[in-house]
Amino acid sequence: MQSNTPAVANQPINFSNFPIEKKAYKADPFTIRDGRYIGSDGFVVPSDFEEFYERFPDYVRKWVSKHADRSAPKEDVEDLTQDLLIHLYHLPQTSKHRESGKEDIVQTFDPVKHYGANQARFQNYLNLCLANKLKTFHSKRMKDALCRPGNLSFDEQTEREDSRSVDDEYCHFHSEYLRRAVKSSEKQASDRAFLQEFVNFVQREDPRVLPAIEALLATGTQGEAVEWLRVKESEFARMRTRLSQLNKCFLSGNRVPRQRKPYKKRIRKAKQFSGSKPNRTQQVKRLA
Repeated sequence: MQSNTPAVANQPINFSNFPIEKKAYKADPFTIRDGRYIGSDGFVVPSDFEEFYERFPDYVRKWVSKHADRSAPKEDVEDLTQDLLIHLYHLPQTSKHRESGKEDIVQTFDPVKHYGANQARFQNYLNLCLANKLKTFHSKRMKDALCRPGNLSFDEQTEREDSRSVDDEYCHFHSEYLRRAVKSSEKQASDRAFLQEFVNFVQREDPRVLPAIEALLATGTQGEAVEWLRVKESEFARMRTRLSQLNKCFLSGNRVPRQRKPYKKRIRKAKQFSGSKPNRTQQVKRLA
C-alpha cells in the first residue's frame, strides 16, 4: 500500500479513556481530523471502499495472487478477486454495522479495537476480512460435489465393451488431479529414501556429525540449529563443512578423506633474556 502522510496538528487520542480488554498489546496513538482517522505514521485511513479502491486499486488482486491455490486457473483467480471486492464494497443487510450508517467493510474499521490507525494495523484488518471470506468461499466450494478437487473426469468414449466399467488405470489417465497427486507422492517418497541413504552413509563414515543433520531437520535454520545443539558457531560450522565433504563423496562415490583436527592457535615462545644460559651450539661456536 502506498504511503499517505499529511501534516496533522490535532491532539492524539488517549487510549486510557477507552475500555480495552487486552492490555498486552501496545496501542499506537491516532488523531481524528474532519472525521477521518490518521495513524501515528501519518497514514490516513480511507473513509469508504471507493476511496480505498481509488488509492489502492491492485491491493485485493495482489492479496489473492499470494493466498489463492497455485494450481487454480487464471479465470478462477480473477473471479475470486471480483467476489472479494464485492464483499468489501457491500455489507450484508443483516450486518449490525448498518445500524450506525456504515455500508462497506472499510467503514467498519475501528482504530480503538485494533490499537491504532497506522498503515500496518489498517492493512492487517483488511487481510483478516479477506482471509475470513476466502475461508467461507472455500467451505461452500467443498460442499458442492461438482467443485471438489478429487472428482474424476470420465470420457464416454472408451474402448471397453461396457462403457460403464472404469478401472484405476482409466481414472489416473483421465484425472489431472490424480496424476499430480501421484507424481507429488512419488517425489516425496524418493526424497525421503535419498535422505535416509545419506544419513546411513554419514552414520557409517563419520557419525560424529549426525547431530548436525538432526538439528537442521528439526529447526530449519543454521542459527536455530546452533542453539538447539548448544554448541559454538565455530564448532557447528566445522560440522557443516564436514557434511558438505561427505555429501560430495556420497554423490561421486569417492573415498571419504579423514577429517582434519580442529585448528589450535600456536603460542609464541618467549624470547630468552640476555642473562640466560647459552645452549651447547652457542658454546661450540664461542670455542671455535
